Amino acid sequence: MSPAFRSIGQVLDLLKDEFADVSISKIRFLESQGLIDPERNQSGYRKFTEADINRLRWILEQQRDHFLPLKVIKERIDEQEFDNSDGDRPASAARRRNRSRPNPLDAGAVSVSLTVDELASTSGLSLSDILDLQKFGLIEPLGNARYGHEAVIVAKVAAGFLAHGVEPRHLRAYKSAAEREAGLLEQRVMPLVMQRSPQARRQSQDMLADLIDLGSELRLSLLRGALAHHAQSR
Repeated sequence: MSPAFRSIGQVLDLLKDEFADVSISKIRFLESQGLIDPERNQSGYRKFTEADINRLRWILEQQRDHFLPLKVIKERIDEQEFDNSDGDRPASAARRRNRSRPNPLDAGAVSVSLTVDELASTSGLSLSDILDLQKFGLIEPLGNARYGHEAVIVAKVAAGFLAHGVEPRHLRAYKSAAEREAGLLEQRVMPLVMQRSPQARRQSQDMLADLIDLGSELRLSLLRGALAHHAQSR
């Protein structure tokens, strides 16, 4: 069982294997910047609770994994992206989204119904390009040969790719990756979906939204890693 309080030296011993650059002076500096606020005993020595350590670990993770400056981390703490109601552990993606982020499953109150010519005009693509996007399964008409909101987004993004010489046929890899990811996420939420209750449905929607957010962050990080050699200083 963990002790109720730890000294700053004990906290350092606890975290130094996980965070190579942590030091007593750094912990003191984070305190001076208002990011952590451990209690003190009658002799003035700091007393770190498990909640204090969880918060400190989260701050160090934001610096190490996301390269965030302290100002941004402080803002996130102030905006309660760090959940003080549950042992000072990071709030779930669903709770953060409820505060300030859109649900990635929600297209918003957007109702669009465009003909193929209107879609081409809106996106800046040629009719041939639009038909290629449909040929490769990247867009589909909703009915009556009309296209909805998602088709508009895909067409506009495809136009950006085309400006760099990436043609619709090259974008099939994104379609295949999205279908594989969707299959993985559907497997995870299927037990909730099968319960067929309103509460389970809400839970499945929250879980899907969380998983989509996590997948987006993971893909971006992996892509940065794969292309890191192109980002090196010249």
